[in-house]
Amino acid sequence: MPDIKQVLNDEIRRLARKEVKNALLPLQKQIADQKRAISELKKQLADAVKKMPVAEVKVAKTAVAPDGDPKKLRLTAEGIIRLRTKKLGISQSKLAELVGVSGHTVSLWEIGKVAPRASAKAALCALRTIGKKELKRRLAELQSAAADETK
Repeated sequence: MPDIKQVLNDEIRRLARKEVKNALLPLQKQIADQKRAISELKKQLADAVKKMPVAEVKVAKTAVAPDGDPKKLRLTAEGIIRLRTKKLGISQSKLAELVGVSGHTVSLWEIGKVAPRASAKAALCALRTIGKKELKRRLAELQSAAADETK
């Protein structure tokens, strides 16, 4: 014969689960509705952002700080990465050649462990203003100079 205490406990648990489920059912429906509403709002926001006019930002073409001191130039690791990848589209080693440092140094700059020295900052800021043609010309000059040194 089954234990009466165990049977009562099982029945109480079953009834409690049923009551909890009934109490949570409307809340689960509300949560699903809220998630749908959030999803719709995200889509509307994305559409609104796409339709917004893009403001033109004028970038200063100077390679020194406003007071003329290259030590006060602000360069962040993200800024260096953006300059190298997005604007110039070159590798770390090519950027190192252009600036006159080692490839490892550029890697440390981009990680944020080391900050560029004043001369390197000035060179990096000068690279901000050059175009793709000028970049190719400078890289070609560096390669020909390196080829001449090896001969």
